Amino acid sequence: MRVNPTDSIPAVAPEAKSAEHRAEPRPAEPVVSPAAQPMAADETSVVVEIQKGNEVVYRFVDNSTGKLIEQIPSQQMLNFSSAIEKALSKPEDHK
Repeated sequence: MRVNPTDSIPAVAPEAKSAEHRAEPRPAEPVVSPAAQPMAADETSVVVEIQKGNEVVYRFVDNSTGKLIEQIPSQQMLNFSSAIEKALSKPEDHK
């Protein structure tokens, strides 16, 4: 069975809107909480590490506290990847 998308959707002319239904455009007012504001560039640093297997890890660190902000890929994903590699590299017993 073949479906032709142009046959399944009928062409419809846009409806004319009357003046009483027209909405007045208003400028959007951004709402930003203090916690959601990005940190200044000089307050953070990026540490790039190449691990075995040419895996690149990016760590974003807060310079003022030395605290890790984010790591890509996460430590959980690195552990998961390592566990899969170990499971696949084990020789299977064929007895």
